[in-house]
Amino acid sequence: MRLTLLDAAIAVFLEQGFDRALMSSISDRAGCSKGTLYSYFSSKDELFFEAVLGGTEKECQTVILALDATSESLQETLLSFGKSYLSLLYSPRFQALRRLAFCDTSESKLGRRVYEQGVQRYQEIVADFLGSAMKRNQLRGAEPVVAADHLCGLLESELLVKFLLRVLDDVTDDELGRIAERAVDVFLAAYSRLS
Repeated sequence: MRLTLLDAAIAVFLEQGFDRALMSSISDRAGCSKGTLYSYFSSKDELFFEAVLGGTEKECQTVILALDATSESLQETLLSFGKSYLSLLYSPRFQALRRLAFCDTSESKLGRRVYEQGVQRYQEIVADFLGSAMKRNQLRGAEPVVAADHLCGLLESELLVKFLLRVLDDVTDDELGRIAERAVDVFLAAYSRLS
């Protein structure tokens, strides 16, 4: 039932936005009573948070798997991660969920929760991977968390402003691949070990 409720919540939030979405609309969509909905989620804020994070967990795990520490080529690993990362972030469903999180106007600071329990957690995994590459002398020594921010920032640098201003057209897989290649090239130029 929990997954049914989360699916219904995502659908209602995407259709109506957070502020206009009603718990009764979500329970109707899920085919249950409001009491059942409240037995799983104590508030609309909690349901929203669980829907945004839970609705993206599986896809995020897939992206993280691209960071294969056993790979011989750091460039290929970063490129594989970059393509997966951009494919996830710029899929229509994920864009819609990100917009919901960005547009949150509730008093409960859901954006902070999404960052701290979602985005930051994955950034730390990327930082750990880059820190390991630094220890193996594949990258110059630096602060791994900052390097992870740089990598992810470079990957989004060609698309983020267009996304935020809602002028981003559909981006093909080939375009995302080229964007990832450019971002990884710049990242490696900045973080490669000096000869």
